[in-house]
Amino acid sequence: MVRTALAALAFAFLAAHLLFLPPTLEDIDSINFALGVRHFDVARHQPHPPGYPVFIGVSRLSTAVLRGAGVSAPETRGLAVWSAMSGTAAIWFLFVLFGALGRIDADPPRAGPSGPGRGLLALWAVVIVVCAPLFWFTSLRPLSDMTGLATAIAAQALIASVLSRGTGPSALVWAALLAGVAIGIRSQTFLLTLPLLATALVAPGLGLRLRTRSLVLAAGATGVALWAVPLIRASGGLGGYAAALGSQAGEDFSGVVMLWAARSPRVARDAVIHTFLWPWGGLRVGAAVVAVAAVGALRLGWQRPRALLLLLIGFGPYAVFHLLFHEVVTVRYALPLIVPVAYLAASALDWPWRWVLPTGAVALGVVSLVPAMTAGAAYAREGSPAFRAFAAVERWGHAGAPGDASRAVAIDAVGMHAVARRAAQWEGAALPGRVLEAAHGREWLALIAEWRAHPASSIAFVADPRRTDLALIDPGARQLVGTYRWPFLQPPFVGGARPGDSDVYRMSPPRWMLDQGWSLGAEVAGVTARDRLGPHRQPSVAWVRTGHDEVLLMIGGRHLGPAGDPGVRVRLRANGQPLAPFDVSPGFFFKVLPIAAGVFSSPVAYAALEVASESIGPGPAVPVALEQFDLQPEGVPMVGVEQGWQEPEYNPLTALAWRWMSERSTMWVRPVARDVTLVIRGESPLRYFDSAPVITVSAGGRQVSRFSPTADFEQAIVLPADLLKTGAGRVTIESDKWFVPREHDGTADERHLALRIYSYAVK
Repeated sequence: MVRTALAALAFAFLAAHLLFLPPTLEDIDSINFALGVRHFDVARHQPHPPGYPVFIGVSRLSTAVLRGAGVSAPETRGLAVWSAMSGTAAIWFLFVLFGALGRIDADPPRAGPSGPGRGLLALWAVVIVVCAPLFWFTSLRPLSDMTGLATAIAAQALIASVLSRGTGPSALVWAALLAGVAIGIRSQTFLLTLPLLATALVAPGLGLRLRTRSLVLAAGATGVALWAVPLIRASGGLGGYAAALGSQAGEDFSGVVMLWAARSPRVARDAVIHTFLWPWGGLRVGAAVVAVAAVGALRLGWQRPRALLLLLIGFGPYAVFHLLFHEVVTVRYALPLIVPVAYLAASALDWPWRWVLPTGAVALGVVSLVPAMTAGAAYAREGSPAFRAFAAVERWGHAGAPGDASRAVAIDAVGMHAVARRAAQWEGAALPGRVLEAAHGREWLALIAEWRAHPASSIAFVADPRRTDLALIDPGARQLVGTYRWPFLQPPFVGGARPGDSDVYRMSPPRWMLDQGWSLGAEVAGVTARDRLGPHRQPSVAWVRTGHDEVLLMIGGRHLGPAGDPGVRVRLRANGQPLAPFDVSPGFFFKVLPIAAGVFSSPVAYAALEVASESIGPGPAVPVALEQFDLQPEGVPMVGVEQGWQEPEYNPLTALAWRWMSERSTMWVRPVARDVTLVIRGESPLRYFDSAPVITVSAGGRQVSRFSPTADFEQAIVLPADLLKTGAGRVTIESDKWFVPREHDGTADERHLALRIYSYAVK
């Protein structure tokens, strides 16, 4: 009965996944795999090192079969089909592994290899694993994770069977061969197989002969050689492969948040949450599963300590490596750890009352499976956001289907944030216009180079919504024409996938664009700091569209020296002509400066506005951050912040950028002889206060708005033209509630904080 149920589960699992194979690639690793299927070249990350030649080899075969059968998206589905089949095979391997664990230290009445008690425990543990959202969904993705896990579990099952005396020592030879091959599918699998294999080789109770141990070692080496030798040959020798592997290691250990490099309580907490809670579909469900598994660990340690020890040897090294060295927001890296948690949860439910285990396992399975199947269906229907964004750009730039030609517009170039560039390489010639190249983190520089070389260029830009560097381009030059998002909660299924959510902008030639050395937002300020730039080191340049009109310059920032430091003189040069300098003291500064007509007259399309700073008096240069900028002709609204605002902040994990305002803050809104609408978007103040604060907005000495936000908010405030003129553009925002962080968390932060503001704009 158990094996019949297992066969039914495997059949249902395979059918449910083959029917929902995805139509597009998604994570950069899947793009690398697809490029590797097209042309294997590890030096070009096709695929990324260490190369995964076994996975590429079988994927080439499946891709050719699907293409011959006329299946759409054969490259994507040729990769994904192995995830589906591997997930199905893993069902059988998990059953064998769990059955072997059940025989270790088991009570005599239930110790037989096919005894009903242990067989049911193994079956229901498999059900819990298979229904886990991360396991179910990863079995649809065009990645090697599931194939590598299935191969590693097969090796583990053979080793555990030997250790539990279910099979003879010769099975270790096959286990070692599989362990070696698995490394060529997913490199981290050695952490799942080699510690367990080493345990079997030195276990005193097995009585292994020297010949058997030698055969095991030879089999493991053979498994590695099966993929390593052709891989090194294809990479141009050991030197070429070592260079590619070294570059990958450098990328793996830079630009990611890992506990080993960022040792803080917050990073440790996030590591635990993403590793043990999110894989089960949500924090509450994950916490419940982990709590049940903890009970199972205590019970297993009391009743069958050797089984618990074997589980720790099999999965503990991977858990430690994952928590310390993986970017844990990429939740799929936690896939192997579902296995021990599920077995421990099943062990907690395995009571003499036969109804407890199936009832508990079914309850966990249903709670987990419903969101997993919903997400899988949406993935099969829509594909990934980045590829939908590129498809929109292709339709936008070409006359599409009959009746759609009116939507086609001229696109001279396509730009993108770096994580989307690999997707653009896969799309290839399908994209309209030339593809702009730029270094990661400095993509806006490609836009500047394009417009300086081709001043009339129309650009489609595929943006990562987590990035904030487009603030360096005149907002009036970009129009959001499409937003593409994963249609489900990301962390349990595609957490950490890059490229992910995407926006598509149509960008026309801007009035201004900022080069390097600016600090508009915390992300850009970080780039400026890493590049050791800023107006105190060399002039920060803004490229301004040339013309004969008078324009108004708004510029703001911070003198970063401590109180008591000498002042700083800020000098400006517009199109080679010096403007009146101004002096600033330590802290924030904000200036509005008219630039006379004709200053930006030039035969070239863009002229430079240079901003430099120098200390007043002797001593080293005092750092200055340029945090605000706008430049517009008469009649165009502008907005900036003055007193009562804190420095820009940014959290790349949540993709949020913000400024805190204090209990009384002022903004400057340019009077333009008409009413202006100020739009403020902010966070719910109920995260910090017991009741909603009262927010009042005044201009020209009169209150123009009053509101009390109880959730994240977007408030549109109409500022009458006469009040803006009377108050010289000053707008005051006051809150009747505020707090000092030091009084809540014991830090040294003495700031007055009232509202966290995500964005502000005028129209």
